[in-house]
Amino acid sequence: MNFIYWVCSLKQETKMNISPLSTLTKTMIATAFTLGVASTATMAMASEDAAAAPQFTAQQSTKRVVNKGFSAYTKGDFSKSAAYSRYALQQGLKKSHKTIVYNNLCAALGTQGRYEEAIEACNTALELAPSNWQAYSNRAAANWLAGDKLQARQDIKSAKAIDGQAPEITYNVNVFG
Repeated sequence: MNFIYWVCSLKQETKMNISPLSTLTKTMIATAFTLGVASTATMAMASEDAAAAPQFTAQQSTKRVVNKGFSAYTKGDFSKSAAYSRYALQQGLKKSHKTIVYNNLCAALGTQGRYEEAIEACNTALELAPSNWQAYSNRAAANWLAGDKLQARQDIKSAKAIDGQAPEITYNVNVFG
């Protein structure tokens, strides 16, 4: 897909899936486009390994304080996303919003390679809302990348049992085999 289409679709999406390497690829393409190196940029994975990386899923909310973290995540600023998420948790949110924040914190930390912290955030999200398939999918991705393939497969099965139609789950199922 070309860069302009990607930007338009990014603005329309309510949830964003970003694996660490695809974010790097998108950033490189955006930079090339901005510098005028290429008039059209094509989204392509950097290598076969990048295509095999599981994806993390961030969730949007009706709360502005929650969406700051989501927005930073979709822009690829994962450390800022984690900081905004931690700030949001100090704001006395309702349980439903806390679940989203913990899920987004999991995605941000996992994308940064901080898998143990990501898993803890997902665990908290799941304690608050055991039917949050995004948290199961994110915990599966973090476990997979941390090397716990068995737990990753169990988590993705749990996510699939909750919402078998979500493309994010299907993608991770295919990665996990």
